[in-house]
Amino acid sequence: MKEQIHIDETTLLNYFTGSVSLSDKEKIEQWLGQSEENRKLARDVQYICLASETLNLIKQTDTSASLRTVKRRIKQHKRASLLVWFQRVAAILFIPLLLASAYYLLREEPIEYIEFSTTPGMVTSIDLPDGSKVWLNSGSKLIRPLRFTGKTREVNLTGEAYFQVAKDPNRKFIVSSGEELKVEVLGTKFNIEAYEEDNYIATTLEEGSIRLLYKTEDKKMNSLTMHPDQKVIYCKNTGEAKLKETYVSSDIAWKNGKIILRNTPLGEVLKKLAHRFNVEFTIEREAIKKSSFTGTFDTQQLIQILEHFRIASGIQYRIIEPEAGETTIQAKSKIVLY
Repeated sequence: MKEQIHIDETTLLNYFTGSVSLSDKEKIEQWLGQSEENRKLARDVQYICLASETLNLIKQTDTSASLRTVKRRIKQHKRASLLVWFQRVAAILFIPLLLASAYYLLREEPIEYIEFSTTPGMVTSIDLPDGSKVWLNSGSKLIRPLRFTGKTREVNLTGEAYFQVAKDPNRKFIVSSGEELKVEVLGTKFNIEAYEEDNYIATTLEEGSIRLLYKTEDKKMNSLTMHPDQKVIYCKNTGEAKLKETYVSSDIAWKNGKIILRNTPLGEVLKKLAHRFNVEFTIEREAIKKSSFTGTFDTQQLIQILEHFRIASGIQYRIIEPEAGETTIQAKSKIVLY
């Protein structure tokens, strides 16, 4: 029969703080293997040790007062299981009951996240666990918790997305685009364009109202409230946010596979086409940069749209295909306008 080893709470505390000799360490590990009861006691001690380290309150604790507090609490509670636990706490560290209780009550399970992304040239839709719906534009990424908990529903966006947020007056829906900008809503429909390679973030509101929080040039947080048919363009470099009226249908047409132009400058047109068809544009003739276009494109291919530009404004183009050996997703055709 193996000799039964006795280990007290003080020795266990030293073990978890790394203050035991090698021989004592071996004895404790043998003792842990003797029974589940021993392991449970060790876990309790370890939890208290972790709580004290995490909250960093041990040095600030008046041990005599703490012991008196614990003893007073022990007398007030008659349940045998709780009485044993409180006595153990008092014997180990003399930490106030509140400290240990806070550790057990406030411990949170780690939050699991899911990432959604779209390949260049593709659009996808996502159903969120709160009933909200998101459309992701080409080359975009959305990160959300596995489930929404607490008082907020928060997601992180890189790229462009259209949100149809389910109403919940008790929990704000928050979209973060890096550290520069956040959108807070309760229930509404809006679009955010926040590609990493761009020096701006554009937010368009279709329905409801939203609160925009953004970082100014001096790194302070400012806010403004948006109403339907408004668009805010936030400059990452200067921290400036410009509010203007917009033609919402044009800004959100991409989610339905359309391109809607309404006296739209060529630069904005090419950006829409670049995301839709996964291409790169280069302008060789400066004069054509002043061109603007109106029209709706639904099922048309890129060549048909370029032909429309050629006929309407005399813009010529040539297409440079990807070099051999590049993968389909990584490769981008280059289109030169002149």
